[in-house]
Amino acid sequence: MDFISLLLQKADVYLLFFGRTAGLFVTAIPFNSSNIPVQIKVWLAAVTAFFLFMIYWQEPIGVAPGLIGYLLQFLGELMIGAALGFLTHLAFAIFQLAGQILDMQTGFGIVNVIDPSTGTPVPVIGNFKYIVAFILFLSINGHHYLLAALEKSYHYLPLGTAHISGPLVGWVMGLAGQMFSSAFMIALPVLGALFIADLALGVIARTVPQMNVFLVGLPLKIGLGIALVLLMVPLFVWAFGRVFEGLFENLLNMLILLGR
Repeated sequence: MDFISLLLQKADVYLLFFGRTAGLFVTAIPFNSSNIPVQIKVWLAAVTAFFLFMIYWQEPIGVAPGLIGYLLQFLGELMIGAALGFLTHLAFAIFQLAGQILDMQTGFGIVNVIDPSTGTPVPVIGNFKYIVAFILFLSINGHHYLLAALEKSYHYLPLGTAHISGPLVGWVMGLAGQMFSSAFMIALPVLGALFIADLALGVIARTVPQMNVFLVGLPLKIGLGIALVLLMVPLFVWAFGRVFEGLFENLLNMLILLGR
């Protein structure tokens, strides 16, 4: 049996594979970048789904009877892929939130730039950290790990077996809380230095009242913040690596929780 006739006979099964793959490509960083044309995303998802289909088509797969049941099953597969991609957004949000905290302290809080990957305004330092994290993610082949997680998902979650449970919701809420604490810890070294600078400016304002501390302090904090961010880049890279290690572990944990 050639693969074209096989694909035509198992078109309903192939569409289920396509649903999970499309969910990942629509939501996961870097596949969801607005710089990638929609047509290319669709073709990449279709080709990836085809390879997965050729691997698992001989496995016992239960297709829901009826049109409504099949559509619900397809939406379930779409949500599984979207859930995996959602974890990448949580990881990258840590870096943007850490940069936003630093922007507020250095004086860049009122300056926003447009992130080309999402089309939304983001802070300057937040965008810088996002770009550094994005380059690091690609350099460690993070997109390959995402595709590997998609392939492993069929070991833990055969088609039509996922469901939402209480432990899964609680686990996702815990990840959201860890996002804020991780962002604060990444920004903490620079925040501490800026706090000391604020104390020094306060002392100067009391001892030398003739000096306009506002005019002196604003460029001083901006220059100090930029210098510290550049100085702390190696530390940021190490922290980003730890965050990505947690991301790859969380992908597996989500698959396990979805299967319970």
